[in-house]
Amino acid sequence: MFPYERVKLLNQLELSIYKYIIAHPVEVESMTIRQLAKKSHVSPTTILRFLRKMDFDGYSEFKYALKRQQKMATKQPDEQPTLPMSQFFDQVNDEHFLDKIKQAADFIIAADTSLLFGLGTSGSLAQYGARLLANYGIYTLSITDPFQPKPLARRDFSDTLLILLSVSGETPQVLQQAKFYQENGAKTMGITANRYSTLAQLVDFNISYNVPEVRMADLNLTSQIPVVFLLEQIGIKAHKDLLKASQVQKDSIF
Repeated sequence: MFPYERVKLLNQLELSIYKYIIAHPVEVESMTIRQLAKKSHVSPTTILRFLRKMDFDGYSEFKYALKRQQKMATKQPDEQPTLPMSQFFDQVNDEHFLDKIKQAADFIIAADTSLLFGLGTSGSLAQYGARLLANYGIYTLSITDPFQPKPLARRDFSDTLLILLSVSGETPQVLQQAKFYQENGAKTMGITANRYSTLAQLVDFNISYNVPEVRMADLNLTSQIPVVFLLEQIGIKAHKDLLKASQVQKDSIF
């Protein structure tokens, strides 16, 4: 309801209205404009000016939007249907799927360094994935700060693989990271729910688990079970192939 870009332009009196509303949303639902003015220690005119800055035509429109927002906040998410999960696990032994796992493992083996990146829940899974791959003896790090300034000097990431996790495949910061590393020579891999997303088209290699998104207001509640499964399967495959290569190298020496 109150975008940050608009809030930062408020003056001191308007900020007092904003703070009162976000602290007492239920009470404000039933208040008249005069009652709200009294509680927030401003005039009704100041409230109307505040609402115009928040892009509301008047107090009635604001009250309607507030009630709708409260309903969305209290609505419980529907149970996620099990069918998409069943369909996902039905394909795990498919030859095409197994080939995707093998290709992903090949990308990791070919890189000197693997980086994982995501935001929100995907960011937590990126950290999990980095630790998981490290457990398998693969040098892996996670990028935890999407706003870290880019280096001024051009970098050579030709021996680096960037693995990007994104449910929608449309998160701007994820796409920016993919573009930056590609421009500096890195290979990129996407793990996303949408095979037709921008990320899936942008990266060098993509695995899509094709599970429908589940959203509640601004929250993405899509199951992350497929992502965990994919990370583990890719790690296991890469680990096995590395051990085989190491054994072949030993046999050739002796």
